[in-house]
Amino acid sequence: MSTGLIVSYLLVLGLLYILGRSFWRPISAIFRVFLQGAFGALGIYLFNLIAVYWSLTIPLNPFNCLFTGFLGVPGLLSLLVIRYWIKL
Repeated sequence: MSTGLIVSYLLVLGLLYILGRSFWRPISAIFRVFLQGAFGALGIYLFNLIAVYWSLTIPLNPFNCLFTGFLGVPGLLSLLVIRYWIKL
C-alpha cells in the first residue's frame, strides 16, 4: 500500500467520524424529546387511571405529554391546577 492511499483512508475515516458526530447530536435530542413525551404520556395515563374515581382527569394530548415529561410530577400537578382553574 502506498502512503497516499493510507492517508486518503485516514482522511475518509476522519470525515466519516466528523459527519457521524454532527448527525448524532440532533438524533439524540429528538430521541430524548420522544422519550420524555412517552414518559409524560405514561404518567398522565396512570394518573387518569387513579384519579377517575374523583372525576379528576387530564386530557392525553402531545402538549400535555411533553409538558409532563419535561417537568415531571410538578408539571402533572400544574396541568391539573390549570385545567380546573379554567373550568371555574
